[in-house]
Amino acid sequence: MTALLDRAGRIRSAVAGLAAVSGLGLAAFTILNRPFVAVGVYAVAMAGAIGLQATADVPVFDERDANISREAANWTLTIFGWASAGVFPALTVAWGLDLFEWRPWSTAIALFVAVLYLTYGALAFALGRKRSA
Repeated sequence: MTALLDRAGRIRSAVAGLAAVSGLGLAAFTILNRPFVAVGVYAVAMAGAIGLQATADVPVFDERDANISREAANWTLTIFGWASAGVFPALTVAWGLDLFEWRPWSTAIALFVAVLYLTYGALAFALGRKRSA
């Protein structure tokens, strides 16, 4: 490991940077109609992020990071859940009044959100039963 990446904070920053490059590269090259370049940039950047973590001489993430991640995930699910609880019924009413048309992209988003929360509900149920047993 180089001296540049000898501390956990620097490795975390590099991992975050590579993750950002992977996502932005995937989005940018997809928009530019270069799907293979998009996936290539994504794969190389993510491999770099995984490789940095796997070869680090110091622990990269600790319990504090796990708690932050858990809280961020909780807030994300809460915010998107409440937003979806208002937006999708409103869109359905608008569709019923011929003010909105479900297009493939909006249908895909609605189905993704439904599957996300069904998965969350199923896992919450299963983990709750496992812990109470």
